[in-house]
Amino acid sequence: MECTAFDEARPRMGMEACAEEAGFTLIELLVVIAIIAILAGMLLPALAKSKYTGQRAVCVNNLRQQYLSQVLYADDNQGRFPYHEDISPDYHRTPTTGTRSIVNSLRGTYVQETKMLICPITAKSFGRLWLNYYSMTNFADRVTRDYGGWDTTAGYVFTPYMWFANFTATPPMRFVAPDGRVSSNPEDNEPAWPTTSSECDSRRAFITHRISDTPGTKLWDVGHLGQFDAGNVSKPLWAFSITPDQPVAHADGSVKVRPKAQIKPRVKGGPSVDTTYYY
Repeated sequence: MECTAFDEARPRMGMEACAEEAGFTLIELLVVIAIIAILAGMLLPALAKSKYTGQRAVCVNNLRQQYLSQVLYADDNQGRFPYHEDISPDYHRTPTTGTRSIVNSLRGTYVQETKMLICPITAKSFGRLWLNYYSMTNFADRVTRDYGGWDTTAGYVFTPYMWFANFTATPPMRFVAPDGRVSSNPEDNEPAWPTTSSECDSRRAFITHRISDTPGTKLWDVGHLGQFDAGNVSKPLWAFSITPDQPVAHADGSVKVRPKAQIKPRVKGGPSVDTTYYY
């Protein structure tokens, strides 16, 4: 029923009926808003999880492409992987390796698209802190231009991904058991990283993100959704890392996503003798 000015002559009950039909009451609006809020609260976590899963799939694909690029290089070089005597596994060029570095050896040939070195999850987490995590054309430090991505002239190039193959350090890396100690039984310890393609088997780790503890210096959590600076006092993994999972590429080309409960200390050494790497 439509109410007009002529309705003033109608009985009072009729006017009340018109008023009731004129729109929503405040209570009705509040109920609708509450329902919308509840639905949003239910849907947004699911959407966020779906987005994270999709980004993680991109990261896993990156790992496979990076693995393939290294294996192809080794196939063309008597089974040897690129020279990798850098500061730590996530550095792909330093003044020590220079023109013999991973970057110089693979860029433009075995790695034609450096986009594979950008993890969408860490790009979002650390892209403003380290600009080269967002783009391989960026220098991490715009002033000194000493650190940067693969597509820069930086003497120091580091990425979100640690490449283990043929990584050497002095003193040598020590591979440990899940309790963080070197076991007298070699079978209990993490298998050594491969130095040649003939050593590529399913047990040896090949690539992953960096989660590490250098006592007295820095706790690094550069994994998925991680936080970089977690202090410098050693703590159990659960006390400093917020990474929910860790994708690990193995030397046979397989990739596994380990939930946090399966992320353990695996190796000690480089850049410091007591640096512990978790994956």
